[in-house]
Order: sequence, then C-alpha cells, then structure tokens
Amino acid sequence: DAFGCRPTRPDCLRSRLASFIMGLRPDNQSFANRDEKQMAAVYARISQDTFDQAVQENIDEFEMEPEEALADAVSQFESQGVNLDNIVKRLPGAGAEADPPAMQAVRTLQDAITAASESDDAEDETLEEKFGSGSMKLTFFKCDPSMAVHVTEAAANLRAECQRDKAQLALIVHNGAVDALVSSALALIGSPSALPPVLECLAIVLSDAEAREQLGIRGLCALVGIVRRHGDAPAVLTAAYHAARAAMLVHETHRQQFVGMAGLLKEIVKTMRAFPDAKDTFFAACGALRATTLSDDLRARTSKGLEHAKAAVELQVLPLLLAAARSPICNTEASLAELLATLSRLTVTDQICSDLAKMDALSLAVTELGNHMTDAGVAKQACFFLAAISGNDQCKGSIVGGNGHVAIIQAMLLHPNNAGMQTDAVSALGNMCLRMPTNCEAIAEAGGLPAIVQAFTQHIGHARMQSKAPLTLRNMVGRNQELIPTLLELGVEAPLREVMGAHADG
Repeated sequence: DAFGCRPTRPDCLRSRLASFIMGLRPDNQSFANRDEKQMAAVYARISQDTFDQAVQENIDEFEMEPEEALADAVSQFESQGVNLDNIVKRLPGAGAEADPPAMQAVRTLQDAITAASESDDAEDETLEEKFGSGSMKLTFFKCDPSMAVHVTEAAANLRAECQRDKAQLALIVHNGAVDALVSSALALIGSPSALPPVLECLAIVLSDAEAREQLGIRGLCALVGIVRRHGDAPAVLTAAYHAARAAMLVHETHRQQFVGMAGLLKEIVKTMRAFPDAKDTFFAACGALRATTLSDDLRARTSKGLEHAKAAVELQVLPLLLAAARSPICNTEASLAELLATLSRLTVTDQICSDLAKMDALSLAVTELGNHMTDAGVAKQACFFLAAISGNDQCKGSIVGGNGHVAIIQAMLLHPNNAGMQTDAVSALGNMCLRMPTNCEAIAEAGGLPAIVQAFTQHIGHARMQSKAPLTLRNMVGRNQELIPTLLELGVEAPLREVMGAHADG
C-alpha cells in the first residue's frame, strides 16, 4: 500500500481451525518413580496439509520468501493457540530427507514392515487370547528371519532417535509410530531374539500421553500375548513389562483392561516366580505391578488401583517381594528403593499390614533405612513404606519399639532439601502418632518436633506437605497437649496460618 506495509492478511488461518483436532497432553513435570504427568491441557491441533497450505499461501499471495513464509505460518498458528508439536515444519517442495531424523526412522520402520508383509515367505497367523469372559483374535503376518533383521534395526534406530530428542515423540506419534511398532511386535512374535528392541522402543513412545491413546485393544492384547507366549524368555518379558507399564501410566482404562480383562497380574506373579534372580526382568515386573495400583488419571471417575493391589496380594506376591529384598538382586540402593516402593503400593489394608508384619517386613524396612540412610532414594521409599504400614496400630508400636522413628528423624536431618523424602517422613511420623500417646512422647524425645517443623517450613510449597504436616501436628498434640508450647516456640504457627490462608476451604 502507500505506506509500504504488507497487506492485511485475511483471516484464512482462523478459518482453517474448523478442521482442528483437540489434543490432550500432560503438563511437563519432572520424572520420578511414578508418572506425575496428571494435569492435562486441552488445545487445538491442525493437520499437516492445513499447515503446508498456509505456508504455500504465504508464498503465493503475500510474496514471501520460503523461510519467511514458514516462520510466519508458525507464528500465526501459535498466536491462535494451536499446538504444532505434531507438524513437520518444512519448506514447500522439501524432500523427505529434510524431515526430522525420528520421522525418517518411522518411515524406515513402516517401509520395513511393508516389505516384510509383501515377502514371498510371509505367512498369515492368528493369535487368540483370553480377554474378559471371551477371547480376542488378532490376525497378522509372520515375518521371516531375513526380513526380521531389517525390522529390528529400524526399531532400534527409532528408539535411539527418540532417546536423543524426546521432543520428536509427539511428531512421530501423529505419523503412525504406535501402529508400526505394534505391527512389528506381532510380526516378530515368533522370533524372541528380535522382539526386545521393538518392545523397548514401544515403551519409550508410550511415555507420550497421546501415544497411549493410540495403543488400543489390539496393542494391549499384543503385549499380553507376547508375555504369555514368551514366559521363558527374560529379555522379551523385560521389554514387554516396560511397555505395559508405560501404557498404564495416567491411564485408568488401560489399567483396568490389563488387569480385569487380560489377566496381567497373574502373568506378573508367574514371571517373579520363574525369574527371582533375573534382576532386570524381576524389576520390570515390579514396575508393571506398581503401575496397576496407581490412581493418577483425573479423567476417571473411579480408580481400581486399590482393588488391583489387593488382587496382587491374593496371588501371593508379598513373599516373592520380601524374598527378593533379602536376595543378591537387591545389592544396590536403586534396587532396594524400587522393591520398597513396590511393597508400599501393596500396603493398602489393615490385614495386609498385619501380614507384612508377620513376614518381618517392618524390621527389614527399618534395618535397610539404617544401613542406607545416606541414599535419598532408599530413605524416601523406606519412609513411604513405613508410612503405609503404620496405618496398623500394632505396626505403629513395633516401629517405635524397634527405633524406626529414630532412623526416620536421622534421615530427615541428612536430606533436608529432598521434599518428597521429607513429606514421606513427616507422614510416617504422623501415622505413628495417631491414637498413640507413648509414640508421640518417643518421637518428641528423639528430636522429631524440630525436624517436623523444619520440613514443614522449608517445603511448605510442596502440595503433599501442606496436608501431611498439619495432620501430623494434629496427631502429635491430640492426646499430648504438653507438646504445644514447644511447637509454638519452634515457629509452627506461621506455616500453619500460611496454609490456612492459601486454601479458602481450610
């Protein structure tokens, strides 16, 4: 125009949003022993064709250079709240070699599967698996050994690219990665040596929330079928349990299907019995077991994590876990922490607490906490377990009688900056205090009051601490009001009032 400005753009991009799809993806939070990606954001998505048309329109109608046209399209869509994680941001006419490496790896895998299915030696096969009250039939082609090598190599390459740049996960998920990996696993079901790379790649891809939505009944049955068919192959079981665990994180429907319909818990217990000394396989089974007990999917009205934990206990998994805790496979702090975490997830009823006490689990936890107190991971999981089992009144007295409270307080002093560990420690002490005045006195004499107040004050921004610390303080003084002056002198009133002020409902 007369002022040398670019003509006003028509609202063409907004009009294209009529074809958007809604994405449900978790907020990015730090990874811990469990998936904490529980909060989800809803946003608009567009197709690759819509994006490519917008770039081409910038070139044709606004006479932009290709690079400028691409940057402008990205800016315009993002300014309107469109998430472009699923879009390949490429220039018009660019070849496939210009795409991100992970996208190229997906295409290579898809091409390998297609070539294998068209091979003269490819055979159709049917896998029939028990599913609920009926059965599920999966029909697929069986890959011959020569083609299996190409499929495995392609899956391994895709896995490497995903590990190198996890930002590409959303991109490959929207370009058929999940279906390609499930098809690859089924095609290789008769080749146990070729399966692990495919299943490990699937486990990584399923760490993406939208990938889990694409797994479907077919993928779920494929995983359980592989576990059943290869119950004597530890490498296959390890990879399959990693994938199953990833599929169940923040996904209540998958958990209920794996446990209630596909019978995964029975397979997990079988694996633990069959491979008590195979460290990787045993702990992969532990990870899948823990995932069945979670209650982290806010989309679900109810969770069956508690029922799954009780079902696992009924299958006699506790003796297997305690035997493993006393065996050479727990020769590292990480292994011990994982086993304690698994026991904690199963400690859900008073009867289970009593059973664990009879199996000498209390002394095991207190002893290992004392032996590995300097390791934050072991300290956290030991406190988590003691917090869970101290819901039983008899266990409360036994823990204090065995100086478990002293070990917890010492661990708190050693790891003051670990919010998770401090919260679990405060929770454990609080549970021990409930209806137990003598325990309150013992904890106070061991220096527990300053440790609790310090943890509360320092980690008041931690959501769980805001509930656990006040509950612990209430239990401490409910029947021991003589402790109130000491707590006030330690400055506990200020954080309590801060929490009260932050929550309108008190």
